[in-house]
Amino acid sequence: MHPLGIVLIVLGIVGVVVGFLQWKKMKKILAAPFKKTGEIAANPQVADAQGNISCEGAVQVQQPLVAPCSGKPCLYYEIKVERMWEKTENTEDGVKTKKGTSTVSTTEVGSQFYVNDGSGPVGVDGREKVDTELTKSFEQAQNVSYGDLVFGSYQCHVPYSGGDERTTGVRAIEKILPSDGNVFVMGKLAGGVITKQDGMLGKVIISTKGRDALVGSTKRNAMLGFIIGGVVAVGGVPVGLMVESAPDVCANMENALKDGVCVGRVNDNSGKTFTWKVTKEGAYKVSVTSTGKDAFLKLWPKLTVTMDGKEIGEDGSESGESAKVLAWFEKGTYTLKVGDVSASHVGKLKGGAGFNLDIKQATGAEADSVAKMKKGDGDEEKKADEEKKPADEEKSAAPEEKKPAPKPTAAPKKKK
Repeated sequence: MHPLGIVLIVLGIVGVVVGFLQWKKMKKILAAPFKKTGEIAANPQVADAQGNISCEGAVQVQQPLVAPCSGKPCLYYEIKVERMWEKTENTEDGVKTKKGTSTVSTTEVGSQFYVNDGSGPVGVDGREKVDTELTKSFEQAQNVSYGDLVFGSYQCHVPYSGGDERTTGVRAIEKILPSDGNVFVMGKLAGGVITKQDGMLGKVIISTKGRDALVGSTKRNAMLGFIIGGVVAVGGVPVGLMVESAPDVCANMENALKDGVCVGRVNDNSGKTFTWKVTKEGAYKVSVTSTGKDAFLKLWPKLTVTMDGKEIGEDGSESGESAKVLAWFEKGTYTLKVGDVSASHVGKLKGGAGFNLDIKQATGAEADSVAKMKKGDGDEEKKADEEKKPADEEKSAAPEEKKPAPKPTAAPKKKK
């Protein structure tokens, strides 16, 4: 399946999971007994078997928290310190500046308070994990890179950060749960106080929306998660299959390409290789063209064609335009390697460099030049054979060299 289809399916599953969690939260809110605050404080037995209980009423607190950045009174505050940065990246389309943030620290502080609907107060412990809606109360950025910083009366230390990210400033964002108004609370009743529920993910729910509005918004979020997630996930299947059904030109290259060009990327300095089969010998032009937009940073194509380790042709372009190998190719399997004329250029590019690889049957003047080259190679061989043949014939026609006749030996003398 095509990666696009997989991404859509994963996103859809995430949406469904979010919807399921929201639905589960809504069911827990509806399942927890909803009682008067005074009744909860007086009778611990009003909670269900797991100790869950919920109520709604006005906030009562003798000594509210003071959010350190803004100085505002609150029941709960969160302060996030972020490092703002930017960095430059070389891409095939030019030099780009990327900006972002990194979280340096997060501080969460809650308090104990009471909720009273008029029947009597019940205690709420919000010092641990809290599920609530927060209101932004402070945001400030300072033009510094690191060090001991102060935002309002909040002090923090930002360590030095090296690397290719240049720090442009440090920002603090404060969010609070106000200490006035009405709230809906749901949690576990323990010792006459409503606290976080059991489990690693257990939290005490504190909402300024009220029970009915919270149930409605949670239900809406659950339905959106189910619907959007389901549609995206289900839609990802045909998208992935349809895209996948398109011919993979790069994986099935044979003779001249008829289904378009091979679109690829060189991701590192080692280049990228492909297999090309020739079942119909002839004159072919193999060409590579860069697709980047920047004249200096895009791929400077280098094309090498080999067969069984033997180089058939090679071409490279320092202008960053294209590279081509025009030759007569016999039947067989060839290896095409696409790289860059510079051994270290692509490794410096973020995301690599793109290219189009095309293979065409040579025609016209190109075909004639290849034919002449091929014929010229044959003529050279024929000429060498013809030059060798007369020499061999001359050698075979030469008379045999006669050896000199042996000298006669003198007859032996007779003894008297």
